[in-house]
Amino acid sequence: EGVTAGWNKNFFLASPDGNFKLVLSGQIQARQSYNYQSKSSRNPMTAGGKTTYPKEGSSNEYGTEIRRAKLGFSGNIIDPSWTYMIKLAFNQNSLVEGSAATNTAQNSTNGAVLEDAFIRKDFGNGFAVRTGQWKSAYNYEEMASSSAQQFAERTIVNQYFSTKFIQGIELQYETALWRTNVNWNDGGGNRNIGSVGTFSTSENNVEWATAGRAELKLAGEWGQFREMMSFRGREDGILIGAAYNWQRGGAENVPTSAGVSGPIVGNDDGMNFSYTADFNLRSNGFSFFGAFLGNSFYSRPNGAAPVNSYGAVVQGGYFLTDDFELIGRWEWLNVSGGTYSVVSSGNTSITAASPNALGSALNAQHFSVYTVGANYYILKNSLKLTGDVGYVAGAIMFSTGLFNQNITGADYRTDQNSSATGQVVARIQMQLLF
Repeated sequence: EGVTAGWNKNFFLASPDGNFKLVLSGQIQARQSYNYQSKSSRNPMTAGGKTTYPKEGSSNEYGTEIRRAKLGFSGNIIDPSWTYMIKLAFNQNSLVEGSAATNTAQNSTNGAVLEDAFIRKDFGNGFAVRTGQWKSAYNYEEMASSSAQQFAERTIVNQYFSTKFIQGIELQYETALWRTNVNWNDGGGNRNIGSVGTFSTSENNVEWATAGRAELKLAGEWGQFREMMSFRGREDGILIGAAYNWQRGGAENVPTSAGVSGPIVGNDDGMNFSYTADFNLRSNGFSFFGAFLGNSFYSRPNGAAPVNSYGAVVQGGYFLTDDFELIGRWEWLNVSGGTYSVVSSGNTSITAASPNALGSALNAQHFSVYTVGANYYILKNSLKLTGDVGYVAGAIMFSTGLFNQNITGADYRTDQNSSATGQVVARIQMQLLF
């Protein structure tokens, strides 16, 4: 009978009866960033009686980047109860270090990485089942899309605790006042992996993993909590949430020849239990978000002591006009510290270097980050300009979080000295959505 097409927040194609629908979406974030890290934050190199610092350790680093470029395809098939999502994210290039003839940033290491790829069936009466790959509903800050953040980037604390994308099966239930989900998955941060033989063995990254979240909506509508901000004219909303992620690592079975670049805490031999609680307030031009996060890494081999990590985030925004918003944020992380054990698979050993060399998430550390900024919304989140400045009180002693989320995407650097302080990051970002 033909096809209907149009624009409803995104471009879509649909059958006249609405049983078949394809929605196309895209995101571009172009960013100019600056990072200052004092020499006292880095370990010097001494050779021939001369003290120097690594090339990547200059105090001032800056440049332009395409932080995100994504394409999404979603919709329904057969009838509106069968929905799907496929989303591709395009990676940035990495500088190739080598001879003058080969040292170039224009290399072929980048490509499209699969993020979401799931099928969901709505059974009615609030029940639904989802299977495939999706972003785990563990911490709210990560659940809110990168296109709906108040700052140019999520917090460092988020990068430390976030389980990011998972593969598995999930049961969901939702009413007008509360909603919950529980799933069985392949472990935090383990997207795009196979189930058997992935690492030249019959073992997976983790032996088992489960996660779940519950939310209570005291005021407002569910839809308004998809965004971190609250535009003028929006109704009041209050949301309370809590979640967990619990997994048993199995990286003692993973050989280095399989491409494992250093231990990932969530996959390492032992148990990780992550937990969080958060609070959201939305009002007419005002928003507030607060969260507490924790993780215990225990049952480690060779009698190694548990490592406990704690984090907190508080942020908010206020619209001075319909289009201009002031924003502020405080984040805090405390880790008791520890080291990895040497693990092996057959004749291949994963020898753990010093934690500092790895930028391990298990390094003892304590720091706070203070960030202020502003947003100018040209067309709500579809076209906006963001600027923010962050200051670190203390030393950031990790490069990747518990589940392998890197801090470089937020334009921060790992400090090499535990007594370091004063790292500064400034970012200006333009976002376009379609």
